[in-house]
This record gives sequence, C-alpha cells and structure tokens, in this order.
Amino acid sequence: MKFEVRKPDKNLRPWIECYWNVELHTGTEDKTELILPNGKIEMIFALEGNYKVMNRRTRSVNYSWLSGCHYEPLEINYRGKSNLIGIRFYPHGIFPFLEIPIGETVNQVDSLHSIWGFFQEEMYEALCMVKENAEIYPLLDQFLIRKISEKKTKQYKVITGIVNQLKMNPNQSIPTLAASLGFTQRHLTRIFHDHTGLNPKLLAQVYRFEKAYSSLYFHSHNEVADLISQLGYYDQSHFNKEFKRFSGMTPGEYKRRASGSENFLS
Repeated sequence: MKFEVRKPDKNLRPWIECYWNVELHTGTEDKTELILPNGKIEMIFALEGNYKVMNRRTRSVNYSWLSGCHYEPLEINYRGKSNLIGIRFYPHGIFPFLEIPIGETVNQVDSLHSIWGFFQEEMYEALCMVKENAEIYPLLDQFLIRKISEKKTKQYKVITGIVNQLKMNPNQSIPTLAASLGFTQRHLTRIFHDHTGLNPKLLAQVYRFEKAYSSLYFHSHNEVADLISQLGYYDQSHFNKEFKRFSGMTPGEYKRRASGSENFLS
C-alpha cells in the first residue's frame, strides 16, 4: 500500500486540512473499511477501482463523491486495485465551495457530479491525465481556488474559532462559549448550523467520541473508568449509550473488532 498526505495551498488551509492519495491492491478478496465519525468531510476521486458505501443504505460510488460530516458509522467496500485522491475538509470547510445548503451533505455520501456538475468532470479528467503524483496537489489547489466563493468566507474566523474550541474542550458549555463571543446561544447555533449543517453540541459530542475511540484501544478494562471520567461522561451507562449511538457497537465490540482487523479506519 502507498499512502501520502500533503498540505494545500496556504490560501486554502482555513478550510482544508490536507490532501491525501492512497494506492493499494487487495487481489480478488472484498475488503471493507469501517469509518467512524470524526468531524471531517471527505471529497474523493477514484482513479481506479469500484466501491460500495454502506450506512443507512448500500449504493455504488464511482469516479468521485462527497462524504459529508457524519455522526453515524460508514462502511466502504472495495476489491482489486484502488487509487484514491482525497480532499479532507474541516467541518465548516466545504461551505464556501458548495452551491447547495451544507445541511444536505450531513450523514450523506453523494456523487460529486450531482453537486458540481461539469466542474467535477473537468477536475476528474485533469486528475486522470496526471503522470506523476507530485502534479496532483498543485492541480487540486488550482481547481479549488477557482471554485471557492469569497462572499461565503466572511465569517470563517468566527466559525473556525468555535470549531477549534469544541475540539479542544468538547465538554464546555455552549451558552458560556456563546457569551464569550458576544453572541446569544440562539445566534451562535444558527450561524454554526449555516456553516456546518450541525449544531455545536452535536459536533462537540462527535469530537468527544473521537477522543474516546482513539483512546479506548490502548486502555485496559481496569482503566476504562478513568477514561470515562477524563472525557466527561457521567457514568459507564452514558458512555456506552453515546458510544453505540456514533459507532453502532458497544465499546467492548469496538475493541474486539479493532484489535482483530486491519481494515479499520477513522
């Protein structure tokens, strides 16, 4: 397997965390990747391979697709040779590149053509013509700089600040956060939803869950109580309920699956 990550142009970094490229070959066996909620948005271009996405329904995805911010688990099935190019956006990062309400992308995997039309075709064809991997990333920069809507970037500093605060401290009070910014809670929730499709409390819960599953794998059974307390869950029952809500499995099932599978992503 070949995997590499690159930073975007500095003018795109407020919205895009990174670009990535993965090439692998699974032979004739089907492989399934489990992707857990993490607050990220992925735009993916499949230069080789066939893929099926499974969450509430199963459907084939080919060429290019947008995987919105998820608060439910997602599985991707593939076989044979794969070559994927990805653009990883922050939770609010896709907003200035969209011509549809961002709420329509939450918990969804949609064909990029249905969102961008001819622009997606032009971008995909250009990526297919690339001969060296080093050419991929400047090309992505060029297309995304063309696509971004300046009029939709005016509040990015405020929204970025809120996202960073929620990630750093998922347990903080939303009314207190709003007051610190000079907003009412209602105003903060509205502008946050406009830019992410989520309410701030839900994204904070996703970030706390991300910390939980990232840490749980490395904790023994006796250490789990300490982890629950550190992450701000009320008790074991609260932890189990929220963990299953976002992953579709109990913490114990997660540990068993994670330790027994190489095909486990987040």
